[in-house]
Amino acid sequence: MRGAHHPAFLVVVSLLAVALASGCGSSGTDSSGEGSTKTAAPPGAVVSVCSEAPAGAGVLRVSGVDCATGRDIVTAWAAKGVCTTPADTSRTSCTVGEYRCLGATTERGLAVNCARPGRSISFLVKRG
Repeated sequence: MRGAHHPAFLVVVSLLAVALASGCGSSGTDSSGEGSTKTAAPPGAVVSVCSEAPAGAGVLRVSGVDCATGRDIVTAWAAKGVCTTPADTSRTSCTVGEYRCLGATTERGLAVNCARPGRSISFLVKRG
């Protein structure tokens, strides 16, 4: 049949059209609250990057809580000596309030995530 297209060709063209119509995401940033910028997160989750982190901490990211709560948890984490990594280990864990905090040594410092159901606070403790 001249002029008829193979069914697989039509499927591919249809899929490409749908992909182009839906786009590849947003290139803009959306500010939310004081000192935070929303970044990519799993569906249903909102991650904010806080503009201010407590002294000694790098980038502070929060999900399910505001930046002030994130800063409070980082400050409480730093105040607990048991939360720091002993010299001969690469991982740490401790409890701060209702949050369970896990840390892993990286080249840039100690990457820490404190979480409880529906809430997460992540930060980097810079190498001294």
